[in-house]
Amino acid sequence: MDQFNRNTELLSSIETDSMRVLYYDFPEYLKDDYKSYEYTRFCTILEGKKKVVINNKKEIQYSTDDFLLLPPNSKVEMEIDVPTKALVLELSNHLIDDISKKVSSSLDTDVGNDHNLLFKGEFNDHLRYGFNMIKNAYINNSEDKEFIMDLSAQGLVYTLLKNKGTQRYLKANESNPNCPISEAIYIMKENLTNNITVSEIAFKLNMSVPNFSNKFKKFTSITPNEYLKNLKLAKAKELLAYESVTEVAYDLGYENISYFIKLFKDKYGVTPKKFQTISFNN
Repeated sequence: MDQFNRNTELLSSIETDSMRVLYYDFPEYLKDDYKSYEYTRFCTILEGKKKVVINNKKEIQYSTDDFLLLPPNSKVEMEIDVPTKALVLELSNHLIDDISKKVSSSLDTDVGNDHNLLFKGEFNDHLRYGFNMIKNAYINNSEDKEFIMDLSAQGLVYTLLKNKGTQRYLKANESNPNCPISEAIYIMKENLTNNITVSEIAFKLNMSVPNFSNKFKKFTSITPNEYLKNLKLAKAKELLAYESVTEVAYDLGYENISYFIKLFKDKYGVTPKKFQTISFNN
């Protein structure tokens, strides 16, 4: 990916239960603006370097030895002057919260009041090991890649929480106002085969549908219906490994099979039957 269009980002990303992984390959010179959305970003440079200005305030330059923790809903001005490759991990609030609760007794908590903290740090051996596990799993198309990536993400977040500086950042941002959106995404993922609606999700979050939809689009750049559709179609690719096209459509709440086939083809360029043949019948 060489641009900051959110729809393009989501289509080309890999999303697991715990995070979303984005890869960028930038040309020799590029100046552009982008934003973070509902997740905390763990930003890394694989090759080259970047200069960024966060929320019109702080200029930071980082390269292959560094990582950047970027809060949700941040505005970023970026400039690069050498060919640069970057890998970004969008860490879900559920992942951070789960690890934090499991190891809370061993954490020396020092939480600040600033929910827009930015943290630049240097890789140590433990962080580098966890990050390389995620990177290598991302590159390799093994059957268990998402499991390995999620397992490694737990180790990465644990290492971050054991460091007082990064722990302070992560713990402070747990109460970020974006959390309802992360909760909504978690609800969507847990109910893909239960035909859950946006109205039901908004009700679970004690929000009106218009308010929920507006906030969701603000933090993700797409509507909750569109996001839910993308999650369902990604789930369809998994289900097609052992179910018929009709069964998958019904499982995901699509009673109109032709409509489901159209949505699938619009997103992936092939019909679900063709995808099934290419992916699972070799």
